[in-house]
This record gives sequence, C-alpha cells and structure tokens, in this order.
Amino acid sequence: MGKFDFEKLDVYQKALDFIDKIFDLFEKLPYRIQTSIGNNLLRAAVSIANNIAEGSGRRGRKEKRHHFEISQGSAFECIPMLTILCNKNKMPKETYESLYNDCYVISKMLSGLITHFSK
Repeated sequence: MGKFDFEKLDVYQKALDFIDKIFDLFEKLPYRIQTSIGNNLLRAAVSIANNIAEGSGRRGRKEKRHHFEISQGSAFECIPMLTILCNKNKMPKETYESLYNDCYVISKMLSGLITHFSK
C-alpha cells in the first residue's frame, strides 16, 4: 500500500502522536471541561495534522506555506488551553511539560517548512 507524501513527513507523524496524547488527556477530563476547553483543544490538535496534510497537497509554494502557517497557529493555540488545564490541576505538571514540549517541537518543524516554502 502506498503512502501520501504528507504521511512521510516527520512533523505529520509528530502531530499524530500529539493528537493521541491530547485524546488521552481529553478522555480523563470531567465532562464539563470536555465540552468547553477539551473540545477546543482536541480540535486545535487535529487541525495541526489536517493542515499539514492539506498543505502538502497544494501545488503552489504560497498555498503550501499558508497551510503550514495555519498548522503552526493551531499548535500555538494549544498552549493557552494546556496552561489553563495545568493551572486548574486538570493534568499533572509532567503531562503539561511533555505536551508543551511536543507543541514546541512541532512548531519548530513547521517553521522549517514555512521557511522552505517562503523562498
């Protein structure tokens, strides 16, 4: 079975791993938190991978860059929600630090793609 080009990208694989971790966190949250910050966090995490996939399928460099910038914005969007959940003791500090680091790494990887397609 073949693979789409975006599935070969390390940043896409990292984004999928991040989604798995966010989903695990989501399932542990109280229902009232799931239906507010939890849903927003899960959507933002999924948006990272979705925009990598969509951007990879675009033909023009400018279009690719635009989707990678949206993907990076979604990674940034996760940070305040993770911080709020940590500050409200809805996750262990170690989990927060791990997820924060994942976002940071994904963001840096996306910066590389954005720079590449800006030339």
